[in-house]
Amino acid sequence: MMGFRVAVQFLTRLPVRTETLTAPRIASSYYFYPAIGFAIGLAAAILRRALTLIFPDSFSIVIILGFLVWVTGGLHEDGLADVADAAGGWTREERFQIMKDARIGAFGAITLILCVLAKYAALTSMNPARLDAALMTAQILGRWAFLPLGYFTPYSHDGLGSEFAKRIETNTLIVTTLYSGALVILISRVSGAVAFCVAGIVVAVASTYFRRWIGGITGDCFGATFHFVEIATYASFLA
Repeated sequence: MMGFRVAVQFLTRLPVRTETLTAPRIASSYYFYPAIGFAIGLAAAILRRALTLIFPDSFSIVIILGFLVWVTGGLHEDGLADVADAAGGWTREERFQIMKDARIGAFGAITLILCVLAKYAALTSMNPARLDAALMTAQILGRWAFLPLGYFTPYSHDGLGSEFAKRIETNTLIVTTLYSGALVILISRVSGAVAFCVAGIVVAVASTYFRRWIGGITGDCFGATFHFVEIATYASFLA
């Protein structure tokens, strides 16, 4: 269970800490990334059902979106904002410098606003009977996306992103892909299968873009890709 504890520590703000983080323990935690996504999605679905007993669906969804940010400590939002701000850089070096800046710029702020609006619009437009399945599917696939993105994309420079990517093994990718696909199909049937295919396309496009943009991936690229996959999943449920 040490791998599970490490995954919880990395992906959430829950008060779980491990005494020693070794390379094998970090590598073993990758198997649990989609499972952590399922747990977060399930918690969001349960919370939504409880909230709708008191509040309208639209207000409940706002709280759910806030919960999803809180449970991860805003880690993925920070990555998305940094990647968006870096779009203002003309060279690879300028983009790296912008991503390292802790301050948020105009591009980052606008992108975060549009991201939240896209999720809100998708979820409020969706058939309420499909909301819970969509939430769980999106959280599973968003965390699964880290693995193929890190496996197939070179890391642009040493840092958190490179430390993550260099430890992803072929067996890990195969196992997590198989059980993530099975899980989303079990939860969402045909919509889950479609969302899984869409998530794969998003990862492939993101990988190609980051290769051309900065020569590979950084830790921020994982956070940005998570949001791309989440929004694409909700969109696939609306189609």
